[in-house]
Amino acid sequence: MRRIFPGSITAYSQFGHLKIPKNVKTVCPECRKKVEFLLKSTYQSNKHGLMTESICPSCKQSIPFIIITNEKDIQPDVYIYDPKTSTHPLNQIEHLPRIPEELVRAYRSAVSVHHSKENTATAVLAKRVIENILRHFLAEKSQSLTLEQQFESLPENINLVKPVSSLSMLMAPEGALHRMLELETELDDEMAELIMDLLENMIQYLFVLPGKIEMTHDHIEKKLN
Repeated sequence: MRRIFPGSITAYSQFGHLKIPKNVKTVCPECRKKVEFLLKSTYQSNKHGLMTESICPSCKQSIPFIIITNEKDIQPDVYIYDPKTSTHPLNQIEHLPRIPEELVRAYRSAVSVHHSKENTATAVLAKRVIENILRHFLAEKSQSLTLEQQFESLPENINLVKPVSSLSMLMAPEGALHRMLELETELDDEMAELIMDLLENMIQYLFVLPGKIEMTHDHIEKKLN
């Protein structure tokens, strides 16, 4: 599911006391083109929200939309069914630039055998994924090192703060993005979506991911003791 932010909703209709999106401008999950969807007014309703669909004007595919309602909110949360932007890491890494194909294959295999409950094969392939990750950043340096030593030397070979520190250029006072955030120039729908993506990615990178790694580390340590 991919959230549709209010800036991408170009028209609303009334459904009881709720404002329901009528027209939504976003990327089609099928053809990946940015189009304007006209949502059907025939909703499947339950206590948690509404479900409807719309035909993509480009590829003519029927696309589901989920509208989550809350009694306290006049404007509900809106989502489009887009499996290609699933939060599962496999769906995310396959589309990243410069990621080693061997790593993608190894991770895909590890996921497959894990789902099949083949624990021995899962252990073997998990080790292969770890080795591929470390080899990508350490190259030939990793050949003579144990996994423990490779992890210890990893921060020396990868700039872990670069993804965040590189944002400083975007925030320069004379830059276009800074002027948009200061309301000196207009923010269009596409840029609003990109800024929301940036916020989500920063939170994931700085808070969610470190927290999840720490919790998983603690669970593994507790399981081993």
